[in-house]
Parts: sequence; C-alpha cells; structure tokens
Amino acid sequence: MATAPSANRSTGFGAGQLFLADSRLAFAVLNQVRIRSLQRAFGISREQANLLTFVLALTVGHSAAITAGRVVTAPLRLSRTDGVIGGFMVREGAIGVSGPAAAEISPFGTLVSIALLGGLALPKLRRSARKLREIEHRVRLMRERQYANARRTWRTPRAGADGSATSPGSPTV
Repeated sequence: MATAPSANRSTGFGAGQLFLADSRLAFAVLNQVRIRSLQRAFGISREQANLLTFVLALTVGHSAAITAGRVVTAPLRLSRTDGVIGGFMVREGAIGVSGPAAAEISPFGTLVSIALLGGLALPKLRRSARKLREIEHRVRLMRERQYANARRTWRTPRAGADGSATSPGSPTV
C-alpha cells in the first residue's frame, strides 16, 4: 500500500533543480519560437531550420564583428559640453535610482562616479599588484642566487703564488 508523501518530508526538488527545469523549459520554448519564425519567414521545413540558423548566425556574426571593430577603433569626439552634460546625467540618474533624499547630499553624483570608476579600475589594479609581486619575487630569487654564488666563490680556497691554498680573505705574505 503506497502512502502519500507527508508535508514535512523532503522531496529533493530544490532551487537547483527548479532552475534547471525552468531553463530547459525556456530553452525549449525559445527553440520552438525560432523554428516557427524561420518556417514562417523562409518557408523551410523543421529539419532545415538548424542549417539556416547556422548560416544566419555566421552572416550576422561576421557583420557584427566588423561593426564592433569599427566602434572600438573609432576616435571619440567629446567636447567639454558633452562631459558636463554627461556629468549631470550621471548625477540625475543616480538620484533617480536612490531617491529624492540623495539630492540633499551635494557631492552625491561625484561619489557615485568615483564608486563606478573604482569598480571598473579595481580589477586592473589587482592584476597589476599581482604582477608586481611576481616580478619582485623573481628579482629577489635572482639576487639571492647571485649572493649564494658569491658566497660559494668566497669560501672555496684558491691556490696562492707558492702553490699553497689561501682563502680570499686572508692576506698573502
């Protein structure tokens, strides 16, 4: 005789399983929308939809890469007026997000801008600090090796003029 699961018993279906189930459902819906859109626009069969998607992705991807390259390498022609307008826009946007009480803080826009720039610059500064530590470590190891070699050279006896062994620190007579 089978019993119904009790309310306090764990079923093992948690947030992770729910996310996977939802993402699979969303992927299935998007895939169906893609296939139906291609069938309606191009009059193709379901089997040809994947090949057409691949061809369209290559075509769009190539032109998107070319456009992105142009955008990245284009010179910025910003004037002081553009900078001032941008500053006011950042301030008003930050005040709009944080509420009207933020307008009473006079350097609020400046603080938000510094926080944004700091958030963008912090990873770069961390990478630079890590590289500097690695370089310092290599230089220290090289210097220690040089000192160890010099110490070894200093401690090995050398032959004097008369053939007797003398240490580098002892005076020769």
